[in-house]
Amino acid sequence: MNVSVAVKGLITRLRGSKLFKDSFWAIFGNGLGYGLLLLAGIFVARLLGRDVYGEYGMVKTTMFYIAAFSTFGLGYTSTKFVAQFKKENTSHLKSIIDASIKISFFSSLFLAFLLVVFAHKLACFLEEPTLATSFRFLGIIIVFKALNTTEFGILSGLGLFKDIARSNVLSGFVMLLASIPLTYLWGVNGSLLSLMLSQLLCVAVSGVPLYKYRRHLEFQCRANYIRKLLVFSVPVAMQELSFTISNWGGSMLLVKYSSLGEMGIYSATSQWNTIICFIPSLLSNVVLSHLSGSVKEEQIHKRTINRMLAVNFCCTLVPFLVVLFLSDFIASFYGHTFASMSKVMQVLVFSTIFTCCSQVYSSEL
Repeated sequence: MNVSVAVKGLITRLRGSKLFKDSFWAIFGNGLGYGLLLLAGIFVARLLGRDVYGEYGMVKTTMFYIAAFSTFGLGYTSTKFVAQFKKENTSHLKSIIDASIKISFFSSLFLAFLLVVFAHKLACFLEEPTLATSFRFLGIIIVFKALNTTEFGILSGLGLFKDIARSNVLSGFVMLLASIPLTYLWGVNGSLLSLMLSQLLCVAVSGVPLYKYRRHLEFQCRANYIRKLLVFSVPVAMQELSFTISNWGGSMLLVKYSSLGEMGIYSATSQWNTIICFIPSLLSNVVLSHLSGSVKEEQIHKRTINRMLAVNFCCTLVPFLVVLFLSDFIASFYGHTFASMSKVMQVLVFSTIFTCCSQVYSSEL
């Protein structure tokens, strides 16, 4: 009887907890979106084979790292500022939203332009001339990805996690449905086209609730937040830059001194690292939003940190063990050209536990 009462009490508290509700939508909706993207990745890998999938993986990796840096950390900074001013002074929200979007658009457009101009030289450096066309195609995708990252940051600050979930699920469905026929018809260019379509849809779908919220804001002060956001974002941007250089640089070295086939195996394995980390990654903006809103409430602030550390560790440990022990079985889905993938997976997944726990401290800092 006491157990039943305790369970009912726990359920009641969870239903009344905004942190739990936000975490639920971040995990459920976005988790489904990640699952669809993973499934699409398996189909694309089987259709392209190890070597051509390595070309796709190199281009996709380039897109994620450059897009992450091109926002200058606005994915995090916009969450922090929006969540803080939503609670303290809503009259500045429109200025913060507009400044965040402008910075992301123009910075990503500039980096995309550089990538298009130097695509051939970059491909020659990698000794893979066929990558030049893919890198030029990538320029468009980078702009969409950067805008999407910033939109998600703003929506997280506003607490609109259900809208983020909806956007990710629709994007995942489009990627899954489009990638198979397009990859079959046009190979790696078809895969990139499906990636571009999914990112474009993501920007459009997440932009709708953001536009509606912005339109209904009243009594707004017109202030230029571009400089303030950039100043605050410099440390975050430097972190993104170091992450970009080390990870993207490592991928480039792998292609240059090994082969695109090895890059294909690494890209496929990295997807499973993302799956292991997907709950902590999805919760990072939830954590940041709630920590930013409780800066002046010390006990709630500390309690949130401790809870999220425990959640991140537990949510990482279980999928880590599953992927570790089922690595041979997972590799079999990718086809015979990915036979050596299981050994790479067994090594690479060990980094996930440290990464996921460190995300809570990153949000706190």
